[in-house]
Amino acid sequence: MDDAPDPDESHAHSVRARRPSAPAAAETYGLSTLTRRVSSVTREDGALSPLARMTPLAKYEPAPGPSLPPSAAASATDLAVFDEEEDQELGDPSSSDEEAARIPALPPIDGGTPAYAFLLAATTIEVMVWGLPFSVGILQAYWRDMFPEEQSTVTLAATLPNGILYFAGAVVGPLLTAMPWYERRIQLAGLVVAAIGLVSCGFATKAWHLVATFGCLYPFAVALYFPCPLILFEWFHAKRGLASGIMYAGTGAGGTIFPFIVTALLRRIGYRATMITLGVLFAAVCAPALLFVRRRVPVARPPKSSPRRMRVNTVDWGFLRTPAPWIGFVFVTLSNLGNIIPLVWMPTFATTVHANGTLLVSLMNAVTIPGFPLNGYLSDHLPARLAILTSCVVAALSSALLWGFGTQPAALFAFTLVWGASAGCMTAFWSRLITTISDGDPQLPMLVMAIFSCLKGVGSLTSGPVSSALLKLEPWSGAAGAYGATNYGGLFLYTSGSTLLGGLAASVFPS
Repeated sequence: MDDAPDPDESHAHSVRARRPSAPAAAETYGLSTLTRRVSSVTREDGALSPLARMTPLAKYEPAPGPSLPPSAAASATDLAVFDEEEDQELGDPSSSDEEAARIPALPPIDGGTPAYAFLLAATTIEVMVWGLPFSVGILQAYWRDMFPEEQSTVTLAATLPNGILYFAGAVVGPLLTAMPWYERRIQLAGLVVAAIGLVSCGFATKAWHLVATFGCLYPFAVALYFPCPLILFEWFHAKRGLASGIMYAGTGAGGTIFPFIVTALLRRIGYRATMITLGVLFAAVCAPALLFVRRRVPVARPPKSSPRRMRVNTVDWGFLRTPAPWIGFVFVTLSNLGNIIPLVWMPTFATTVHANGTLLVSLMNAVTIPGFPLNGYLSDHLPARLAILTSCVVAALSSALLWGFGTQPAALFAFTLVWGASAGCMTAFWSRLITTISDGDPQLPMLVMAIFSCLKGVGSLTSGPVSSALLKLEPWSGAAGAYGATNYGGLFLYTSGSTLLGGLAASVFPS
């Protein structure tokens, strides 16, 4: 199983300040005093903390950040921290003891009310942000009746939010990494703009208005959502995979319930009132949830004494010199080349075999609700490469066999269950991959998550033209099942093959 770094230790290296060098500290405090201070920093389980492991004094080096408040599972340290911008002399050692005593302990990790409150809030935001894009087919059908002469523009408005929500991570991730102290403001801005996008969409009188509002304004919700998977790293360590799976299950929950909500609203109150209601509902649910999306380890305030210096964090790109990130990038790209194809084409394919396509798509989303936590649990207890390879092989076989020979509703029913629980929940493994790639650097998870999201967007974007080209092929004469009865044979194998290649790439991911 992949060894994940202790969050308290990794965050201890995340912010910058200056500590006295060993000779200066020894001269001021006295050798015995400094030795007592360093050696006293132990954890409750008896293991030496990072500070204690820095002895002997000759090897003491300035750490890149200030001492963190002690967690509930650690004893307090009274080692003084000095402001980088102030030239102050070391005073009485007892003053630092008094300051440390006033620092509150960090909340417990992997449990406790604050951790579970965060998980519930993050899952709620996941439901709201991804629910509409995953059920946009209902709105798209209504828009096609509103603007029958502009079908291509309507299709663009329906598909644009999904793509932007993925690709925008490439902007939001580095932005939050560089300026984490503006995180809450960025989230609030995303909430407000997304809600405005939904409300204004109700007043659209032309098809391009849909593109401008739902297609371009609503995806600002990524700023609200994106910090949640990364803050989860601070609250959960041993149960990180399970917690990630529970949060990502919100996508399946949203994709399952929103079609019924939107359909009911359209029938009862009309289109404009429906969009206004959705915008108000989005803000009314997400705003209270955002109150509980808090970091476990407070972000250090930016330096204020030097206005000429740009207040940004710098990223160590040395992690790209190791194989782990590149293996992860290849896996995410390959596994997502065909990931969305069953969700997009199942309704159309179902009509050829007289099955209910809407029901099958809803079922595919619904099965991810237990599927995400299950895959997350497996990532906590199995090596990531084994868990991912198993899931990819199962998904690939379901596409090639159950869907490929699925000329009866029962076979398609089985395919949606298997595919949704395996390939549909592949994101649940991301947290374990990101933990290994980051290797304790607290600034990397946000960046790696942004790259993963962007690569997932690439897969989703390319699947459209690729699948359209494959559907131009003729049915395979003499082939069994849907391979010979329909022109979907190339689509079955492309989906199966890309998923299997992604699993094979992940099979060499370092443990």
